[in-house]
Amino acid sequence: MVAVLRRLPAFEGRSRFTTWAYKFAILQAGVAVRGQAWRNREVPLPDTLTFVDPSPSPAATSEAAHLARAVQNAIATQLTPYQRRVVLALLVEEVPIDVLAERLGSSRNALYKALHDARQRLRHALVDDGHLAAGSERSST
Repeated sequence: MVAVLRRLPAFEGRSRFTTWAYKFAILQAGVAVRGQAWRNREVPLPDTLTFVDPSPSPAATSEAAHLARAVQNAIATQLTPYQRRVVLALLVEEVPIDVLAERLGSSRNALYKALHDARQRLRHALVDDGHLAAGSERSST
């Protein structure tokens, strides 16, 4: 209830108040549950990506290993240290974004922005190296 009252100035009246409050309460409960699940767990913030690929065929193994090396290289060379930590924690270690924001003293929006920028840099690097077709690159710049 306190959280709803704290966010009351954000209510714009585009829906019934009870609908807005219910949705807000559900979202807050989800954040609290995820936070509780991670409360006593260590949040790994690696700077490098270790790759293991159990592909069945030699051709698939070779192709996947080549792509994995390209992604690993792009993560190591194209991302800032902050973007690298965020990408590896969120995408590889699957740390919930609320937990990572709390541990880094950041906000969800800042992490979403860092993740967006990192994905864009990785996509550009993979297109430039010929690992992705130019059509798979979204032009959001």
